[in-house]
Amino acid sequence: MPEEEADFEKEVEQQRKEMGSSKKKQKDTARLVWASKPRKEPSAKDLVFQTAEEVYPNKATGGGLSGYLDKGQRDISKNPNRLIWGDNLLVMQALLAHGYEGQIDLIYIDPPFNTGKSFNFTNKISLGGTEFEKELSMNEQLAYTDTWWRGLDSFLDMMLPRLQLMNRLLSVNGSIYVHTDWHAGHYVKVLMDEIFGRKNFRNEIIWYYYNKMQGNIDRFASNHDVIFYYSKTDSYMFQKQSELREKAVQQLKRIWDKKTGKLMNAKDENGKVIYNERTERTVDDVWRLSMLQPADTTENLSFQTQKPETLVERIIRTSSNENSLVADFFCGSGTTAAVAERLGRRWITTDLSKTAIQVARARLVNQDANPFVVENLGNYQRQLVYMHEVKLREMYNIVLRLYGATPREDKLGVGISTTDRSTLVYVCEPDRPMTAKKALDLAKEAYTLDGKGYRHLAILAWDYEWNYDEDLRKLTANLKGSTTDIQSKIIPSDVYRYLKSSPSAAGIDSGKIIFYEKPYLKVPMPETTDMGDEALVKLKLEQYIIKDNPIKDEEKRQEVEALLRKNYAYLIDFWAVDWDYDGETFRSRWQAIRDRRSGEPVVTTADFRLKKGKKYKIALRVVDVFGNDASVVKELNLR
Repeated sequence: MPEEEADFEKEVEQQRKEMGSSKKKQKDTARLVWASKPRKEPSAKDLVFQTAEEVYPNKATGGGLSGYLDKGQRDISKNPNRLIWGDNLLVMQALLAHGYEGQIDLIYIDPPFNTGKSFNFTNKISLGGTEFEKELSMNEQLAYTDTWWRGLDSFLDMMLPRLQLMNRLLSVNGSIYVHTDWHAGHYVKVLMDEIFGRKNFRNEIIWYYYNKMQGNIDRFASNHDVIFYYSKTDSYMFQKQSELREKAVQQLKRIWDKKTGKLMNAKDENGKVIYNERTERTVDDVWRLSMLQPADTTENLSFQTQKPETLVERIIRTSSNENSLVADFFCGSGTTAAVAERLGRRWITTDLSKTAIQVARARLVNQDANPFVVENLGNYQRQLVYMHEVKLREMYNIVLRLYGATPREDKLGVGISTTDRSTLVYVCEPDRPMTAKKALDLAKEAYTLDGKGYRHLAILAWDYEWNYDEDLRKLTANLKGSTTDIQSKIIPSDVYRYLKSSPSAAGIDSGKIIFYEKPYLKVPMPETTDMGDEALVKLKLEQYIIKDNPIKDEEKRQEVEALLRKNYAYLIDFWAVDWDYDGETFRSRWQAIRDRRSGEPVVTTADFRLKKGKKYKIALRVVDVFGNDASVVKELNLR
């Protein structure tokens, strides 16, 4: 017997003893056992939420006009709805640490269940009416590859601790619905029995999507998913739902249709089928609800795994009340948040994919939702270092080697490029943004370092300060020939995988991931028009350039680059403006959003009315279709 199988048998035997297998005829001792099953529940971590943006939906109308200032000043709740980017395991631990234990009334999740595929992430973008495939970030590629790389075992490794955390977050009157299918549904049911208790099992719901198109298959067609419904206790919210069933009236007289050879339904003078039997019935555990169709232009966002609002609405209406707190920890396209918002519920939703966060944010803005926050876990990189016991020096060295640089022993976070010995590489601290002043100081040092100096300085930063590009241009305007050339690059989220799995830089090969150069954003000073007590302020995006284009096909890449040379706005997914930036929190009070279906470009000007009598800092943030972002701040004196 192989060593790993022997170890597994010992593990199983130990668990049998712990569950009392030596005692005969015990009740409900059945458990799901696999070799890597986590022994301990995850504990709440001292993780801090960082507000990336407060969003006050105020979508641009034609020409960039946004409506009125008073709409942009809607107050945000003291306990706002939350759209959170990050690993949901860490997010839930942070929620527990911040007082959310027992506070969530309803959880609906739609975790990945299509074995072996990065199924929740889309790599297709539409530009100018043409669809292209982009390279998924390594973070997205591996998120669900990790979930399935050891088959069912690794999927259960992922689900168990997350379900345990959801159980702690659920209120005493709360319910949880877990959406799955035949790949792992039966195993998830056993896990949920173990965590939530078999006595709290309420229903196995069958979602029958009768309108799914089927190809040629050699088995019965799969036309349903399964949703497991559990409550936290015997005291749970439940509102019975009803549905209307209609039956068409058949003509008494047989009419022969030459084309179909069938009896025809009775129709009115307009040719519509007549219904005279309408019966209302209580919804049971088989839900006959349509899948989203490509022709559904109002709801379909072309996002893989997107579920119809009718499905989620039935769950929310059944198991929550107005102002109940609803959560979805696998956000996807944001359906749960969108429906919860429409039905007057509070919500929290989170996803590891930045694409999902972008789609959900845009969906909520288009819906004119109440103000909400977009958050991430502050100092996320440092948390990964601490959680996996990676020493700080090793963290720097891992990043350097992934970039393709040899770490220096005498300077922490500094290395020399292995392909170009004239390039010095610097890794920024993991818990602070890179500033223009710091970049200039590094460039001056690199210019004379080691006696000969270096021609290029590659700065690898987790984040950059607001106005970094503009400030750096000002600082270096008159210093040509006396400083090293600066290349400002972004440490991609792909690095997180290596920080999580590699305690040491030893053995890490370069070229595994791409460090994209920071996008270039040019915004001139705003134009103003006097309007009495107010000024009409016009802001314009003049240029936006990315130097690294993650399109898979080389021929297609050239096609995209030609398109962008014609109109750079095709590149922008959305941009937002804070007309009175306080220097700390970006409050998005105007948004221009790309139509994901048509791929037509966003407007590039924004008009807004500002009251006179004060100085304003106008902050602008751009996010492109590849997930890059750039920002700038302009100062405007209206005194």
